[in-house]
Amino acid sequence: MDQILAKKEIVVGVNRVYEPFYIQDPLDGFPGFDVELAKLYAEYLGVALKLKPLKTFRQFSDEIAAGSIDIALAGMSTDLSRGKTVSFSDPYLLATPAGLVFKKSLPPEPEGSIVTTRSFKSLDDLSVLNGVSFSVRSNTTNHNYLLRKFGKNKIYSYLSDSIAIDALIKNDVTCYVADSLYILALLQKQPSLRASYLPLINPVMDDYISAAMPLNDLVFVDNFNFFIKELKRTGVVEGIRSKYFLSKDWVK
Repeated sequence: MDQILAKKEIVVGVNRVYEPFYIQDPLDGFPGFDVELAKLYAEYLGVALKLKPLKTFRQFSDEIAAGSIDIALAGMSTDLSRGKTVSFSDPYLLATPAGLVFKKSLPPEPEGSIVTTRSFKSLDDLSVLNGVSFSVRSNTTNHNYLLRKFGKNKIYSYLSDSIAIDALIKNDVTCYVADSLYILALLQKQPSLRASYLPLINPVMDDYISAAMPLNDLVFVDNFNFFIKELKRTGVVEGIRSKYFLSKDWVK
């Protein structure tokens, strides 16, 4: 914390492959959720802001340990193994493992009944079906959830979400899985997906989106937690969340 104030600059790692947390070549006024949060935190500290786009958790944790970045705001989920290498803030957003499932793989609507396929609202609801297969980005909390919940099903993991989505569109799998915020953003960018795929975004577990900071730097963590608490209390976080996840104005 003292080093940040002394150099009068904070270097924030952002996720270069996770729109709308970070958006490359953004529309004016829509730099991304985490970028807006980073700007507000830099203003709060009274320092300049420098962004460093990265991709994997390993990259973020290594650069935090090396001092190349001060903090990661990267749409990042917490888990016990990750907590061995970084300290996490209190969550600034909540998500859940979610999915897009091929509508034709779901039971047909009974004739004369008001029951619809909307009875499938979460990934857990798919457990009543046989032969469901999944695509997911590897080494993520969503991948781990699938291995626990659907370990007997076919689960295909990929290095990127774009490849996992392609597997769904090519009918190689029944359901694509990501966190609920990613699914909501994907539907903002590609609303035509709703014609063939049903979003399953009801909660199946809590997925905490938190900042990552140097391990055991409790002063830094406490400072950021207070900042986030105040932004939540005053409605700022909710306003930014609505701007990106409940609107498509950021989509190019």
